[in-house]
Amino acid sequence: MRVNMRKIINISFLALALSMVACGGVGQGVDGGDAMSNVVATVDGNNLTREQLQRDMPAGLSSADSVTFARMYIDSWLLKHLKMARAERVLATSYEDIDRLVEDYRQSLIMRRLDQYYVDSAIDLEVTDQQIVAHYRSNAASFKLDHNKVRGVVVKLPRNFRNTSTLTTALKHVAKNGIAEVQAFAEKHSLHISDMSTTWVSYSDFLSNLPTERSRSYDHLLSRSDVQQMSADDALFYFIITDVVRKGETAPLECVEGDIRRRLYAERRADIVDQYEADLLREAVDAGRIILTDSVLLKNMSRMLKPAAPEVESEDIIVEEVLDEEDVVVAAAGRGAVATDAPQAQDSVNIVK
Repeated sequence: MRVNMRKIINISFLALALSMVACGGVGQGVDGGDAMSNVVATVDGNNLTREQLQRDMPAGLSSADSVTFARMYIDSWLLKHLKMARAERVLATSYEDIDRLVEDYRQSLIMRRLDQYYVDSAIDLEVTDQQIVAHYRSNAASFKLDHNKVRGVVVKLPRNFRNTSTLTTALKHVAKNGIAEVQAFAEKHSLHISDMSTTWVSYSDFLSNLPTERSRSYDHLLSRSDVQQMSADDALFYFIITDVVRKGETAPLECVEGDIRRRLYAERRADIVDQYEADLLREAVDAGRIILTDSVLLKNMSRMLKPAAPEVESEDIIVEEVLDEEDVVVAAAGRGAVATDAPQAQDSVNIVK
């Protein structure tokens, strides 16, 4: 039968101890100076004192909250000691493994802190646009999209709205002139606009602004650069997709810029750690602190201790001028229709002339 932990503790003594803690009576012995009067709980010869309890108690607690905290604290303290005593019996044979794991973890933490010390003292945190573009170009294969991305605009208007021709003209100008004309028109007529003309979004996010059905495919819309229209029961939706990058193509630079910055930092960090580790080994070998008797290990060590290649200053690297956005990614590439087995939403979309 499960025993309630409260029954382990002498109730009258605990009530006295808790009341003293709640009232701030730390160190005030019940019988004048008896050392044991300062003890709140004892288990297997281990004592929990009022000072320990008061030290860990958060400041500003009410009397009721102090009692609750003390009760939970004492329970936790008792269980910790009881579990450790039980573990010494039950896990006696695996104690060496536990000690080894704890020591391995301790050493790992120390070594990571040492690595970070050298990294913090040497790393260059500045990442230039040229470095980002250079990495983007040389690692384009690792930036392939697993979904379609688009830029564009969606405008929602009442079904009885009349001035659609002006709106259509303004939407056609978005790719060349920006969104200002559409914004002014929408503000004038109190129309809702979803502007995604300057930020790449997933195609599914773009479609969420339109009256679409999840079970249908709308990939055929990606092949159209004209203003298009959809309708719902109470509204019309005029939209234009100005830029498209399809699944499997290289992601636009701005979509992966943050990832590139993290990669460059990781590379620099690894280079610093590798360099100081090689220096550490070389210094130890020169000082006679390392002795290897195995020929294979000696050969491998000699390879590791070869002088490092001279570093090339970033100023010595010639990087082509940062490309314009349309040169980095031809956003509208692949606008040809893509075959799909999913049902097409052809009947629900109109091309606006």
